[in-house]
Amino acid sequence: MKVVHLDEIRPGRPEGIDWLPLRAELGIHAFGVSAYRADAGEPVVPRHSERGQPGGGAGVHEELYVVLSGRATFTVDDEGFDAPAGTCVFTVPGELREARAEEPGTTVLALGAPAGEAYRIAPWEYGSRAARAAELRDVDELERVTEEGIAAYGEHVTMLYGRACVAAQRGRRDEALDFLRRATEDEDFGDWVREQALREPLLEPIRDDPLFPQ
Repeated sequence: MKVVHLDEIRPGRPEGIDWLPLRAELGIHAFGVSAYRADAGEPVVPRHSERGQPGGGAGVHEELYVVLSGRATFTVDDEGFDAPAGTCVFTVPGELREARAEEPGTTVLALGAPAGEAYRIAPWEYGSRAARAAELRDVDELERVTEEGIAAYGEHVTMLYGRACVAAQRGRRDEALDFLRRATEDEDFGDWVREQALREPLLEPIRDDPLFPQ
């Protein structure tokens, strides 16, 4: 048995929303579960549709959202509705969903898994956990997440970028630069990597190198 209070989990903001990685915190493997927290006027559920293919960013999950505290306005496709504490909202892949907090400290629990098949941690979670670890300057956690992510889905650009940060912090300069170079060569996200790298505190130990991407 494991017990945790939401206030014990340090949130990250990988999508500009306070995100609490409950699945990873509790070691759940049967389904995905996270919590989001926001103040009035802020997004509390990121806009998405779960349309991605397996192996892509989304997990193509059926999802249940439970408003634990505060009040939110949900929009699912073109329908908007009020969601006070205690409201449960169920969505299926393809439905475009998002929510905005209407009261301070609004907290929404999100649970999801694919219908008719075994749950697998979605790629976006590894990326969000890596971004949270980097934001919190938790290099040990960043190393764990990138190793898990690469073992599950291969060397996605976000995992290469995370490994570059870890290597830079561990003093492995050449290795960090090589990971970063490979990340910048990604056809879709190379420009994003260059932009992030220029302001990433964890890459400061190698920023003076002539090979550092500009």
